[in-house]
Amino acid sequence: MRRPFCFRIFAPLTAFLIFGEAFFSCASNKRPKPKDDFFYEENISQFKEASLSNGIPVAIKNIPFEKNIELRLVFSGGASASPKGKSGTELLVFDLLSESNPDIKERLARGQYFSISACQNDFSYYGFSAAAPDFFESLQFFKDSILSPKYSHDDYLKKEAAAASAALSRSENPRFEILDEVQKSVWGGSPYRDGIYYKPTSRVSEYDIEKHLSALLNASRISIVAAGNFSYKEKADRKAKGQKKSDALLFESRSQKLLEELESAFGGISREPWTFPAIPSPAIKGESRQALRSEFAGADYYCVLCLACPNRGAEDYEAFALSTLALDSLLSRELVERQKAAFYCGTAVLNGKQSLALIVASGKKEGRDIEEMVKGALKFFPQESELQGLLDIYKNIYVSRVIGASQNAGASLDQMISSIYYQGDAKAFLNKPKKIRAVTAQDMRGAFEKYFLSENSLFVLLTN
Repeated sequence: MRRPFCFRIFAPLTAFLIFGEAFFSCASNKRPKPKDDFFYEENISQFKEASLSNGIPVAIKNIPFEKNIELRLVFSGGASASPKGKSGTELLVFDLLSESNPDIKERLARGQYFSISACQNDFSYYGFSAAAPDFFESLQFFKDSILSPKYSHDDYLKKEAAAASAALSRSENPRFEILDEVQKSVWGGSPYRDGIYYKPTSRVSEYDIEKHLSALLNASRISIVAAGNFSYKEKADRKAKGQKKSDALLFESRSQKLLEELESAFGGISREPWTFPAIPSPAIKGESRQALRSEFAGADYYCVLCLACPNRGAEDYEAFALSTLALDSLLSRELVERQKAAFYCGTAVLNGKQSLALIVASGKKEGRDIEEMVKGALKFFPQESELQGLLDIYKNIYVSRVIGASQNAGASLDQMISSIYYQGDAKAFLNKPKKIRAVTAQDMRGAFEKYFLSENSLFVLLTN
C-alpha cells in the first residue's frame, strides 16, 4: 500500500461532521478541562529516541491501543533531490524493492505485511506495516528488500511500463494538467519542479534505479521512525496471572530490541557528505493570470489561485491553518451553495520548506468570471469580532484531528516526519494542541489577510 501524495484538490470536505460534534460540545453548560491540555504529558512517555552507530536518528512512538506497528526509512531530499528529467524515480525504486520481492509478495498474500512508500517535496519514505505480533519477523524481510534487492529485469520492465502508463493517464487528467502548470510557473527554477510523479518523458533505466538506490543509502540522508503497539500482550502474557509486564516495561524492552535490530541492519551504512537542495521562494509577483486549454476538460472548468504561505514550522502556521477551516466553509457556502458557480471550492496546501496555499475550484463552464467570484468571496471572510464566537469551534476541529492522528500508527508517523523536517524534532507535534489553543481571533484574521489577501498571486484557469 502506497500512501498517496494528496493535495486534497477537488475532493469533498467532511469537516461539517466534526463541526457538529464540536458545536454541541461547546454548547454544553459543563466545561471540563479539554483533553488536549494533557496531550503532551500523556504522549511524551510513549516516545523513545536514539541514534545508530553511524548517526542515523531513530524515533519510536508507542500507541498501546493500536493493532499494528509501522516502520519507515525516511530519506532527505524527496522530490527536490530527484535527478533532473527523471521525475518519479524514487517511487519506481520503492515499487521494485517491495512488490517484486518474492518473500514480501508471499507475506502480502497472507495479510502479514503491507508495503508503505511515498515521495514528497522534501523527503520520501519506504517502509512497512504489520500486525504487532508479526512485526519483528516482518522486519527481517523488510531490511533484506532494501539491502539485498531481488527484482529481475522482467520486474523492471513491467514496473516501468506500469509507471509510464500511469503517467500517460495523469497527462490526460485536467486536475494533474493544471497542477503541473502551477508547479511549472511557481517552481520553474526550483528543485520542486520535478520529482514526485513519473512522467512520459522520465524514461528511467535500470542503471538509473541502481544509481538512485545507492544514493539513498547514505546515513547522512536517513532517519528511521516507527509507531504502533509495542506494548502488545503475547498469549502467554495474557494467561500468566501475577506475572504481567506493564505497558511501560514491554515498550522499553521491545523498543530496545528494535534498536538492536536496526543497528545490525542499517548501522553499517556509510555516512557520506550530503547537502539539502536550496529551495527558493515561490516565483509569484503581482497578480498574474494564465489560461490553459485542454481537450480533456470537456464542458467543465478547473481553476487554482496560488499564494505563498507559511511552512509547518512557522510561528503563525496554526493561525493560518485555522483560517483555512473558516475559508473552506465560506467558499463552499458562497460559490457552491449560494451562487452555484462550482461543484467544489476549497483550500489546499502544498507543503515544503517553501509552501504554497491554493484555492481550487471546478464546475460547469458558463462564461462567468470565476476568478472575480473567488476573489470576491474572500471579502466575506469573518471580521475579528465575528471570529471570536467561532474560534473555539474551529480550534476543536483542528485539535481533534491532531489527537485522532496520534492514535493511528501511519498518521502518527506522518506527524513525526513533518515535525522532523519542519521543526527539527520528532516530538514537536505534541505541542500543537497548546499552540492551537493559544491562537486568538486577531491572529487568525491576521493570517488570513497576510496570506490570502497578498498582493502576489497567480490565477490559473483550465478549460476546453
